[in-house]
Amino acid sequence: MTVTTDFGIPDIAAELATLRAQVEKLTAKDAIADLVTTYARSCDVGNDPVLLRPLFTDDATWTCKGFGTFVGGDGCALGLKAVAGEKIWWSLHNMISVQITLDPSGEEAIGFWYLWEAANLPNEHTNEAEAYWIAGTYDARFRKVGGRWLFSTVELKLNMASPIAEGWVKKRWPDGTRKQPYFATLQAGETYHWCKCGKAEAQPCDPAHMCGTAPAMAFTVPETGLQAICGCGYSRTKPFCDGSHLNLKYDWSLLGKDGPEAVV
Repeated sequence: MTVTTDFGIPDIAAELATLRAQVEKLTAKDAIADLVTTYARSCDVGNDPVLLRPLFTDDATWTCKGFGTFVGGDGCALGLKAVAGEKIWWSLHNMISVQITLDPSGEEAIGFWYLWEAANLPNEHTNEAEAYWIAGTYDARFRKVGGRWLFSTVELKLNMASPIAEGWVKKRWPDGTRKQPYFATLQAGETYHWCKCGKAEAQPCDPAHMCGTAPAMAFTVPETGLQAICGCGYSRTKPFCDGSHLNLKYDWSLLGKDGPEAVV
């Protein structure tokens, strides 16, 4: 649309300002889309922390139910690397329909996209490599730092992690075990129970199974949706999984730094 003055004459300065704003917006969205693609490519080479670290702000967080929360740019990069060694042995990420909304300030943005991933995961019973389909959605926040767009928060919301041999109709999630959380869709307002004695066959458990020495923990959820329920018993957020079952080991030397052995 042509901008005109009160006298009907095209206002060239106003048009140039409008065009400049549009170009800046498109440039920002393109840079953020490249960031998402770079993240995917870095994940597909074993979650290389040297490639991942420059993508996150220093105060970034990465979170996913069943994997836990990683804090700080170093923590995000090293946590993701540890996950690759422990749980995802090979992957091919497809980031689909990336949607970006810029903040009016031009310094921050929010993003959403779908994940469709082919991967090799260790079978929860045999520990042998098994082909999986993983699907979910990402919600992220971005911040411009030193002229570059970076992730400030990333949340992966899993929709399924299904062995290809069986498919998601028969088996949407891996079996819950002492080394694997139990995935369940729970309803707000309902009371559930988490087994403490270790004899329940599933989580949430039927409190009738109790041996009497360790009463089940009653709990509710604030909203209806997928929950990862602790199977290992070591979570610091019982009954919900915080990733403790992964026993992640952070190799700080990969970033040329000294640091604590594990940060989750």
